[in-house]
Amino acid sequence: MRIWDDLLDEVKKNLPDEIECELKLMHSKSALTRFANSQIHQNVDEESAEIYLTIHKDSKTTTISNNLTAIKDVGEFVNKALVSLEDSPIDKGWSGLPDKSNSYEGFKDLEESTPDDRAKVVKEFIEEGKSMNAAGYCSTYINNYFVWNSNGLNSCDSSSSAFIDGIFRTDTSAGSSHRGGQTLASLEGTAAGFEAAKLATDSQNPVDIDPGNYEVVLGHEAVSTILVFLGVYGFNAKSKIDGMSPIIIGEQQFDEKISLVDTPEDQDSIGFKIDASGSKKLNLDVVNNGVPQSYFHTRRTANELGMKNTFHELFGWGENFGGIGTNVKLLNGDKSFEDMISDVKKGIYINEFWYCRVLDPITQVVTGLNRNGSFLVENGKITKPVGRLRFTQSFISALANGNVESVGNHSRYADSEFGEGILSVPQLHLKEFNFTGGVSG
Repeated sequence: MRIWDDLLDEVKKNLPDEIECELKLMHSKSALTRFANSQIHQNVDEESAEIYLTIHKDSKTTTISNNLTAIKDVGEFVNKALVSLEDSPIDKGWSGLPDKSNSYEGFKDLEESTPDDRAKVVKEFIEEGKSMNAAGYCSTYINNYFVWNSNGLNSCDSSSSAFIDGIFRTDTSAGSSHRGGQTLASLEGTAAGFEAAKLATDSQNPVDIDPGNYEVVLGHEAVSTILVFLGVYGFNAKSKIDGMSPIIIGEQQFDEKISLVDTPEDQDSIGFKIDASGSKKLNLDVVNNGVPQSYFHTRRTANELGMKNTFHELFGWGENFGGIGTNVKLLNGDKSFEDMISDVKKGIYINEFWYCRVLDPITQVVTGLNRNGSFLVENGKITKPVGRLRFTQSFISALANGNVESVGNHSRYADSEFGEGILSVPQLHLKEFNFTGGVSG
């Protein structure tokens, strides 16, 4: 990419020889089609290029950043970093720069979507619920990442992703569905629309039920939310350093049916194949048959804990945030959704959670609400829709040994409390899940 080559040349010209340096370029293109009242009302696209320059000398480190278009003089940009370095504190966590053996070359030209392409997927969704009011969006992303450092590393990578997220509403109900993939062509707009329409239709006129411990069958989005919380607040090695992570490596903390992997090397993964240091990412066992195998590490967390780096530093988040998995999959089990429901004596099907908040990070007790499709299940049959319930539940205990009745046999990229899906997950049948009251508490 010519822009990157020119920028790199200019930085090298203005950089003193004794300085350790890391230069990054994040080039992103995004497009968004919004719809409401079953009609498209907005088409927008955006392109940006962010530059990050990190320099280190005499145990001091500084990072400055700016939009590429705002940098009029690269020499001034470098000098700004040098001046900032003088006023920086001693960096006790500096772990050095990866060398050229960690380099990866994955840049490629990726085809952009058009408004007509996105409108086709939106139309597929809307047509599945013509009698109802549809709203949502279809989005696409193309990202290019370039990383160079003074230790010889020179890496690049490209990634693409696409999402359809929509909801149907009636006077008394709502049903939502989500699909994600590498490309717009891989999205199942019809399948998402059918699922959302059926949920909305079937959940009309919900009834209130008493709080308590219930069996639950969790939809893809609900499962994704649980795993995102565990990823950010548990498997993130920064949480371990801060004394806030409940995850214990090598201990049977989860049911043996739970196996979690991070798969950046897989061709169908939608995340990127390098981390923010430019190092090539490798497939990683995160949980094997219920036993945690690894935290998500960055160079800093690995250095501080004396562990092996897993290359999970995120672009644009800063290395002090810690490591996050971006290609995470919960491995499938052997149960169909229909079989899961038929196994429930008295419980609740929950399509998705929302408004989730951590009450206790050490035990991963989280409170939140259900929405957009919840049903009472009695003697293996869905009997009636249920209204809003508040749960207060340890996500560690929810997946603990003996509480996972079964794991679904079909996975898809699912949305979560944190936004668009980066996790591929099946549905789950859990023995107990604690509901503490209605919407107000």
